[in-house]
Amino acid sequence: MNIKSIAILTVLALFTTGLFAQQITKKNGAYVDEAGRKYSGVYISYYQDGVKEAVYSIEEGLENGSVEFYYPTTEIMEQGGFKDGLKHGKWVRWSVKGNKLAEANYNKGKKDGKWLIWDELGIKRYEMYYTNGTKTGTWVMWDEKGQIANKKEY
Repeated sequence: MNIKSIAILTVLALFTTGLFAQQITKKNGAYVDEAGRKYSGVYISYYQDGVKEAVYSIEEGLENGSVEFYYPTTEIMEQGGFKDGLKHGKWVRWSVKGNKLAEANYNKGKKDGKWLIWDELGIKRYEMYYTNGTKTGTWVMWDEKGQIANKKEY
């Protein structure tokens, strides 16, 4: 293939990509296309410099399914899920270095179940429990050496 053919194919690829690309925006709590129709599919947002910021699964205009957030340096920041536009299921957050910082659980947008928080060194600092958005159970806090520093009942 000669250089002229490669140049023509490149221009055609760029033209057809632009021709079929959709502009998806979030209006009044729903993801919609240019015509105002509720969007279904994968939605990717980007930082101003073009680096991927987040990847959402969208159904009928609402977040539904998995979501991933990224640091501007491209490392994964957080993974979780949505159901009908509300946080749902297990969410995990990492530091830019890849250390797990938190695990959280949601049920239809409300904190629910066990929550864990670690510091940047990987030491567990908090263990907390929620039921339908309300603090419950025994919460435990650890110091920077990993020793229990406090317990509180809810």
